Amino acid sequence: MAKRSDPRSVETRERLVEAAIELFGVVGFDGTSTRAIAGMAGVSLAAIPYHFATKENLYLAAASSIAEQVSQRLEPALSRLEDELLNRALSRKQAIELLETAFGPFVMMLASSDSEKWARFMLREQATPTEAFEILYASNVGRFFRAIIHLTAIASGDVPGSRASRVRGLTLLGQALAFRAARALSLRTLEREDLGPEEIVSITSLIRENIRLLQHL
Repeated sequence: MAKRSDPRSVETRERLVEAAIELFGVVGFDGTSTRAIAGMAGVSLAAIPYHFATKENLYLAAASSIAEQVSQRLEPALSRLEDELLNRALSRKQAIELLETAFGPFVMMLASSDSEKWARFMLREQATPTEAFEILYASNVGRFFRAIIHLTAIASGDVPGSRASRVRGLTLLGQALAFRAARALSLRTLEREDLGPEEIVSITSLIRENIRLLQHL
């Protein structure tokens, strides 16, 4: 049997994780069999206990993979946000400018084809959180949300950490998340089959308009 560090073994593990993300997202943990995951991955059923020991561990590995992929997408914007928050006292205008910059890559990520399979998995964790949710929240996903909420507080003049600031920040994030969480409804309303470059530009521009309104609160 190949060692786990062998390239073929690594590839098998990655294929299992990708298949798990897809199937767990579509039919959930209970509705997904290890046989179905192995079949989609094109590997033997024995590969799952070899690499993960249990179905539960494979589920957590799927969550970790999503967290890593989303973290990579958010890292450039997140690094700048956290650097600015940590190293200087921001004015409301500066906070608004940072928010406008941050939402560009965030909307792009949500509109990407990769995010579709991540979203199905993550939406199930929203409905019924498990240990996997903690993995996702501990990653750049949670850090990005916290940074946006903090900046929204500064931009609006709210007290950072207050209930009002958190609700306002989540409301702002929700404007972008709606196009992924309610994708079918969004596409039907826009009379589109997909979110193309024109729609992405429009969504981003309108969110930025709403961000600029924070200075008038």
